[in-house]
Amino acid sequence: MPGIPEEPVVAVPSPARRLHLAFGDPKAFQQEYARNLERGGAFVATADTFELREVVEVLLEASFGGEKLVLTAEVVHASDGGVAVQFLDPAPELRSRLESLVEGAERAIAEAAAEADDDVVVGPADDEFGDVDLDEDSFDLDGAAADTPVGVAVATQPGDDNDSNERTFRARAERLPMRVAVRVKTPTGKGLAARTRDLSPTGLLVSVEGEELPVGREVRVELTHPTTGEKLDVPAKVTRHVQGEGVVPAVALALQPGAMRAEVERFVAELQKADAEQQRGGIRGPLEELGGPSMLQMFAALSKQGTLTVSHGAEEGVVAFENGMLRVAQVGSVTGVKALARILSWRDGFFEFRSYVDPLGDGHPKLPIEAAILDALRVLDENNRLSSPQLPASARLEVARERLDALGQPIGKTEQAVLELAAAGFTVRRILDVIPENDATIRSAVTALLDRGIIRLV
Repeated sequence: MPGIPEEPVVAVPSPARRLHLAFGDPKAFQQEYARNLERGGAFVATADTFELREVVEVLLEASFGGEKLVLTAEVVHASDGGVAVQFLDPAPELRSRLESLVEGAERAIAEAAAEADDDVVVGPADDEFGDVDLDEDSFDLDGAAADTPVGVAVATQPGDDNDSNERTFRARAERLPMRVAVRVKTPTGKGLAARTRDLSPTGLLVSVEGEELPVGREVRVELTHPTTGEKLDVPAKVTRHVQGEGVVPAVALALQPGAMRAEVERFVAELQKADAEQQRGGIRGPLEELGGPSMLQMFAALSKQGTLTVSHGAEEGVVAFENGMLRVAQVGSVTGVKALARILSWRDGFFEFRSYVDPLGDGHPKLPIEAAILDALRVLDENNRLSSPQLPASARLEVARERLDALGQPIGKTEQAVLELAAAGFTVRRILDVIPENDATIRSAVTALLDRGIIRLV
């Protein structure tokens, strides 16, 4: 209207999108705090897509203490299963804001320990599960027997606390060593292909990258029969991480079958029978007697198909081939020639070979086995020449922001990826796993950044 000045148009910034990071288990929070939170980063599972450098809000919720905290963060890495974020609060201020959650977790764990001392229930000796000779001192805080022998684990998720038979059943169930294909489905809908290390009707230990499966997370487990292909989908909960050097290579899951208990018992019994038959026809022994390259070449020459499982410390790798073609090579989240090079680098451990192709091989690119071995040996040789003793796998890297901001020249794609993952609190080993390039290329990028003072070892 004439004579009335128009008001200036002010751009209103879009509100930051929100991510939800929830902890129901105080031990899971403690682990994440020590691993990532106190260093200023976190991995948040989500099915949504985010841009790098996007500023977001993270709702940090600790249900064990009834506390919620909203933190501002920046997305520094994105994957199919979620995003890695770096919090924008200075480290001292961030630790101060998280202090009440840390104290709440400590209180909850102490209270749970006190209750465990007063509330250990054991079923009657004359029930259907046989004699029970367990005393209160033989249990740790997780409810697992403290003197459990190697190869036998006890599920840590109790059933109905008022049903002593159910609790006795769970306490007595043995997890027998077994190699069965399994798919772990996360709440975001992502499916993680894995293999069991042991299995019982109450729980299992699986070789799978554990960073996306924090303790306390509820998941679904799809077991596959190795010969019939029959599948069974069962609810489960993550109860324990197996810690490796800078990585979580396996997780323990407690099955929560509910009304499916009889069906689960039947299916697991069939899996155990099929696995026992395959074990009888297999070959196993110490890895150092043959060596990885010679062993794989020998099996590929003598058998048309086969699955080789190699254990090295807390880690486990699998190689499957058929008709001269490599069907799968996998160590945790690493696949292909890069994974094969990892397996061939192991000098000690144990191997098991079975003359069948594990179902886990489906969906992986196929390569001629001899060519794949040669490529892996070339990668291994390059890794050995460029390896640096100053880069332990469990170490973390800290970004020197002042040096990065003052940098007057661009950095390479691999170096940029290293910076993003280092800012998110990833270990050297996880950085090597996440970035698709060969380990030698990644190590060279890390060394270059160290030499220029852009990052430093923590």
